Amino acid sequence: MSKRKILLLINLLVSGVIAFAISMFYAQGTIGENYTDEVYVAPEFFIVLVIWGIGALFACFQFYKDKLLFFVSSLVITWLSIPLGIFLGFAIK
Repeated sequence: MSKRKILLLINLLVSGVIAFAISMFYAQGTIGENYTDEVYVAPEFFIVLVIWGIGALFACFQFYKDKLLFFVSSLVITWLSIPLGIFLGFAIK
């Protein structure tokens, strides 16, 4: 495996864990917002995972196209999907 593919897999793993943690934090109602007995009081924040998944699919194309443009754009898209998903989650609510 090339260094790009290893770096891409590490990026997907780290950004995926962070995207999952952030979406769960917001979906469960942050720290003091959950006054109900429900687990997910704001499920619209799972949009973070959907947008990150689209970025991850774009990153998977990197394995078949060994171009620098796909590599850099897949790294940028996976990290920009987290704040974009948070912004859309607040806009939906």
